[in-house]
Amino acid sequence: MTAPAFQTEIGATVEVPDTRHIRIRGHVTLDESPGLRHDILEELHTTTARRMILELSGIDRMDTSGAAVLAEALKVGQTKGMRVLLCSPSESVLKIFRLAGFEDVLQQCCSSREETRRRLLD
Repeated sequence: MTAPAFQTEIGATVEVPDTRHIRIRGHVTLDESPGLRHDILEELHTTTARRMILELSGIDRMDTSGAAVLAEALKVGQTKGMRVLLCSPSESVLKIFRLAGFEDVLQQCCSSREETRRRLLD
């Protein structure tokens, strides 16, 4: 069995209290999306934190299946009353959101850690 083409690092962030931080690295395409979906949704359903940051700067490649996973994470977080933000997406990741028609997802994207922190604390 080969290792997944993506990795997630999950932990708390000290920058913003009561916040979970998931760093996603590698490829998020049709083959990897089910595993990423599992990791994110498990964290969303088990955490007691009120906020979550999905760090996207480490994504090398993503297709519309990856964009759908992230859009679902935003929806699940909203349903739970959590604030979920997408931090530092690359231009190629933003392009996939636009191509997939996920314009509303773009409203939850932050370009820097400072912007993310400010929006989480607003």
